[in-house]
Amino acid sequence: MLQFYDTNRPEQMTYTLRLLFFSLFMLPAMSSADETRVLASVHPLALIAASVADNLETLVPQSTTPHDFAFRPSDIRKVQNADIIFWAGAESEPYLARFEKRWPDKVWIDISAPVHQQATSDDHNHDAHWWLNPELAITAQQALAAALNKESEFEQQLRAQLELSQQQLGPLKQQGFFVFHRAYDHWVNYFGLNQLGSFTLSPEQKPGLKRLNAMRQQLASGDVRCIFTEPQFEPKLVSSVTRGLDIPAGELDPLGIHISVTKDGYAEFVRDLTQRFVSCLSTGK
Repeated sequence: MLQFYDTNRPEQMTYTLRLLFFSLFMLPAMSSADETRVLASVHPLALIAASVADNLETLVPQSTTPHDFAFRPSDIRKVQNADIIFWAGAESEPYLARFEKRWPDKVWIDISAPVHQQATSDDHNHDAHWWLNPELAITAQQALAAALNKESEFEQQLRAQLELSQQQLGPLKQQGFFVFHRAYDHWVNYFGLNQLGSFTLSPEQKPGLKRLNAMRQQLASGDVRCIFTEPQFEPKLVSSVTRGLDIPAGELDPLGIHISVTKDGYAEFVRDLTQRFVSCLSTGK
């Protein structure tokens, strides 16, 4: 079961307190918070970080997915020059884990840390797309704000959007759908949606013939009201499995590449993702 960070439980406050300690005693050595260099590992984390970070870069280019990313010398320099690394943790981004050990003096804010601190290896959601869990996004943003000694209206704005998203998605919770790959488990769990399957577990893994036949039978049963593709990947797999089936289709991007990096970018990401689900699931009613 996925568990969330609870600030009312003192034993779970270690992560935020550690970042608060840093903000009080370490950041003055870096001049001002405006000059503190923040490196977000991927675009959706940059959408969160932009709410408080003025000097912000993103490691993985928008033209590359985290599945395909490989370090270049310029990327290593980005990590080396950053004061704060805003990332998704060693389990999700092993390409960064060795640098955490190499440069422990930097501040490493891991959006997945609260889950790993509270859960055993058997009872938490292993989906690497942690930014699709709004509660983890809020906790990570608070840790970054504490490290920068800055305030923002991030949580208030996001919770207002989440309330609206709940209202819009509520009537559609029973509508079954397929996604391209298993990237939305956190989102699905948060909103209680009815994800019936995925065309592949990961873009690197192509399903075998037996799995393809089973998917086609499930899609033909009538329980699946919508299928989602992703812009980064060719839709050939989806097209081959759904050929001849009249099922509405939509497009989801778990990275939100089309969303601009602004102070309210993450709330816009949630709004946009909500509308994409509503549009396709409503068509299939």
